[in-house]
Amino acid sequence: MSGMGFKNFRDPVVYILNQELRKRNVGNRISIDTGEQPYTDELVEYPVQLVRDSNTKKVVKCIYGTGSEEWSEELIRDSSGKVYRIKTTYPDGSTKTIQINKDSNDLVDNIDYV
Repeated sequence: MSGMGFKNFRDPVVYILNQELRKRNVGNRISIDTGEQPYTDELVEYPVQLVRDSNTKKVVKCIYGTGSEEWSEELIRDSSGKVYRIKTTYPDGSTKTIQINKDSNDLVDNIDYV
């Protein structure tokens, strides 16, 4: 019975460990600073709505979840139509943008926050 249900063993284990660590950390963390904090909750992955450009038919935005759990990724393209930045908007309204840098061979060299 090899190969039945064990193809992706790591994902459920990591999920369970992350949930347990999050539960333990919530009780131990007290914060008075109300300054801007990065979004740290789990982000839902489904349902996903793809928003396309009406002219090029390329995806310009991915909207994940619904209601108060809704968050999105905006794909920012260069003049040749390739994605070079991704702007993530979290459920709390905060945003982060990453930039995809390519080398002279047009291969991704590194990805960094802007």
